[in-house]
Amino acid sequence: MSRSHKTTLLLAKHWPEPASTAAGRRTLDILDLLAETGYQIEIASPAQPTPFQAKTGYGEHQIEVNDASFDAWVRELNPALVIYDRFVMEEQFGWRVREQCPRAITILDTSDFHSLREARHQALKTGEALNLFHPIAEREIAAMVRCDLTVMISRVEVDLLKEHFCLPDWQLHYLPFLVRGLPDTGTLPGFEEREHLVMIGGFKHAPNRDATAWFAQEIWPQLHLLLPGVECHVFGAYSDHAMQRYHNPATGLRIRGRTEDALATLARYRVNLAPLRFGAGQKGKILEGWLSGTPTVTTPIGAESMADAQDWGYSLTDDPQEFAQLVAKIYREKNLWLSVRDAGARALANNFSYRDHTSAFLARLEEIASDLDGHRNRQIWRRILNRTEHRAEEFMSRWIEAKNRLADS
Repeated sequence: MSRSHKTTLLLAKHWPEPASTAAGRRTLDILDLLAETGYQIEIASPAQPTPFQAKTGYGEHQIEVNDASFDAWVRELNPALVIYDRFVMEEQFGWRVREQCPRAITILDTSDFHSLREARHQALKTGEALNLFHPIAEREIAAMVRCDLTVMISRVEVDLLKEHFCLPDWQLHYLPFLVRGLPDTGTLPGFEEREHLVMIGGFKHAPNRDATAWFAQEIWPQLHLLLPGVECHVFGAYSDHAMQRYHNPATGLRIRGRTEDALATLARYRVNLAPLRFGAGQKGKILEGWLSGTPTVTTPIGAESMADAQDWGYSLTDDPQEFAQLVAKIYREKNLWLSVRDAGARALANNFSYRDHTSAFLARLEEIASDLDGHRNRQIWRRILNRTEHRAEEFMSRWIEAKNRLADS
């Protein structure tokens, strides 16, 4: 197969930072899988590079939004596969890819269902009922429909898309975090070797910011009384003043900032906390807790798409008092600690095995490639959205591009 037929292009909103975000880990899972099957990987982003982005060895390209320079560049690259890592990247570049590389298979990798996360956030803030059908949902579903395949990290969200938004099964594919090797709990620090509590998660992510605030205000005051002398250390990239105000060494709650090695950091602590009140997708902080052999306590929202409710070794709760009591009990009781740790190890083995999920994903890509015209002919809504009167993102981009050209002349 020629080079042009074996190139994958990731159009990324941000350069992947696997040490900072679960989305970064997820992106590299997919890119590494494709690289191992023979694809040449190219990453392009309009974001500024950061010192924390992954050193992947893949091609890296700075691109501009609303700029025709992308058109000639992507036409010359001629990728066989284009992956958008957010629906906004499909909005910005999807029409250009369709115009310049019409035979490229296009994939939307949502990382999580953004509009579900936003709907839950709004419901939490307002106290109103969950409303899935809002403007962000319209944009995200439209981006899904315009792509050949949407990769979802949550079975719950696959079912939601089919039931509430009527997306067909053949346009969706479930692909979780991919774990290549299970940890040997016998080689990891045990109950007596660990101390204190830990939370981890990047502060650019709204659910993590809310979880830290809720924990500091509602849970920690109770938990601090139940576990005198025990501290809680909160790690997260991109901490700011709003998060630092919860730093309170007098009570043992410490905002620690970025950690370079999440698994090594988590392995020092006795219990990992994920007190999430809203969100979507799978939770990297929980996966990392399990990978480091650290019993993890979370809420029903945190547990969603990670393991079934009966598989955690405790009863899930989002009541602050019950959450605090549960954490204290697991922290103090070795047998319960071991039971919760082992439940996490089973969840890893049962739900996230690299071997169990990669073959089906690669087969799905081959199936689409073998009859791309037939696959697209079934996508009536894709053809409708690509008609002139439904191409709002394209025409807005063209208008901005023309305005910028005039301003530079």
